[in-house]
Amino acid sequence: MDMLSFQKKVNQTAESGELLFLGLGKTGRRWIGPPERGNVLALAPHPDDPDAVAVALRSFASGGCRVRYVIVCTSPSGVTDSFALKHARERGRLPVEDLERYKRELRQEEQRESASLAGFVESVPRFLSLEETERGSLIESETNAQAIEEVLAANDPDIVLLPYGEDTNLDHALTFRYFRKGALKLAGKRGRPVLGLYNRDPKTVRITERLAVPFNNEIACWKARLLVTHGSQHERNLEQRGCGFDQRILAVNRESWREACRSLENDLKNVCPSDVAYAETFQVELLS
Repeated sequence: MDMLSFQKKVNQTAESGELLFLGLGKTGRRWIGPPERGNVLALAPHPDDPDAVAVALRSFASGGCRVRYVIVCTSPSGVTDSFALKHARERGRLPVEDLERYKRELRQEEQRESASLAGFVESVPRFLSLEETERGSLIESETNAQAIEEVLAANDPDIVLLPYGEDTNLDHALTFRYFRKGALKLAGKRGRPVLGLYNRDPKTVRITERLAVPFNNEIACWKARLLVTHGSQHERNLEQRGCGFDQRILAVNRESWREACRSLENDLKNVCPSDVAYAETFQVELLS
């Protein structure tokens, strides 16, 4: 299927209120395969956000699309001092003169390692230098909005994946807002639409999902390996929440699948394989 046909079908199904499933080699009214070619961008507010949608990104790459990562925020506040110092000690990098800078570099290193492990990312992740607070949170500014607009123009994406904007995390909300503004401008300039796929995050407040990417335990184990590559986040979640980073994200995917099952009711057996236990789910918006 060509990209424009894919975009239109996904959008039309979403507007009808039905749930559509994405999967390579799947058939049926409720299934759609990935487009044969095109540009797919993970516009990630933080390092680790692309791995929350890794199954969908892998599906697009397997279908023939080019997948790139752009990371918006440095987010050093997501790294505890104890983890950063332990990381530096284990690698012979003590003393650390600038701990906040070290945390930024650590998070970038984790994302590069995860992208390499995933194996489908076309180039190394790009990390933006935007206006941020001292703790690495995004600031609302026209300069930042312009920077996201330029990133979109440079990558020329057909599909962009990012967390949905109704979220208690300000970085998620601002990235979403900047994306929509920039995507509308890009679509108008080039004369073809941008498909926004907005995923559910643990901090999402409200979302209406219309595209699902189901997966089984084997794929969940693969995704978990990507997530725990972000050791700073994995350890912080273990310390502060009593569960690993992989468990936290996969719990969202498990609940998304349960909700999808409830929406399908008696039609479930006719739609999905019996071993499915998780789904990455997305709200859909075609920006033109």
